Amino acid sequence: MKSGSGDDPFAETGTTESSSEPQSSTPDHSPESEVSDSDSDAETPEIPYKFRRSSVKADRKQRPIFLRPHIEDRESSFVRTLEDALGEDVYKTDALEAAIVVAMDNPDLVAEELREWGYDWD
Repeated sequence: MKSGSGDDPFAETGTTESSSEPQSSTPDHSPESEVSDSDSDAETPEIPYKFRRSSVKADRKQRPIFLRPHIEDRESSFVRTLEDALGEDVYKTDALEAAIVVAMDNPDLVAEELREWGYDWD
């Protein structure tokens, strides 16, 4: 853990269980319901991953990926296009992971690209 990250490993008193959530004996019980008793809990959206993580690599495993040069050359343009669409800077790590999620949600589009590469070729 980096010093100054705001997390005190000795401050676990039982009132905040966000760091020990995976060890919880009640997996369906969310820490948000413990923290606030207000009627607005259902109206408060969950904090997006971008803001609740400590770094761009948080909760991610590094995986090797091999890209052909013409695909790798498209990365910068892809990220710039996303930045233009979103109106803010986008980490390449986030952009590529989001692209994988979109691909996994749309296997027919991926199959179509793979056919162009020679899969399902007679």
